[in-house]
Amino acid sequence: MELEEVLADHDSEDEIDDDIADLEDMTMLDGFSDVTEDEKRIMHMWNSFVRRQRVLADAHIPWACEAFSRLHGQELVHNPALRWCWWFVMIELWNHSLLDARTMDTCNKFLDELKSESSDPKQT
Repeated sequence: MELEEVLADHDSEDEIDDDIADLEDMTMLDGFSDVTEDEKRIMHMWNSFVRRQRVLADAHIPWACEAFSRLHGQELVHNPALRWCWWFVMIELWNHSLLDARTMDTCNKFLDELKSESSDPKQT
């Protein structure tokens, strides 16, 4: 550590350790007995994504949903139950007026295209 860092006003106690936060999130989710493992998995993935990307405002949600779909697209396409869970998360966000139908459609079209690309034997 350099002298400037030692003398700076920056307080490292305020920093969030994403790995520790992920572990705490998984521990908290393990306590839920009335949800499936896929529901727990999508909740953890979304919570971790939102925390790491610093999604702080309601207006960030549409961007976050599109970016989440692109980041986790392969996993969502290869696990239909997980994709259903992601769809229900988007519906909940829409129900709370945090997500618009156009963004939901964009996310679903992207995942559909990804699925058709991965199942098309001509693509390999």
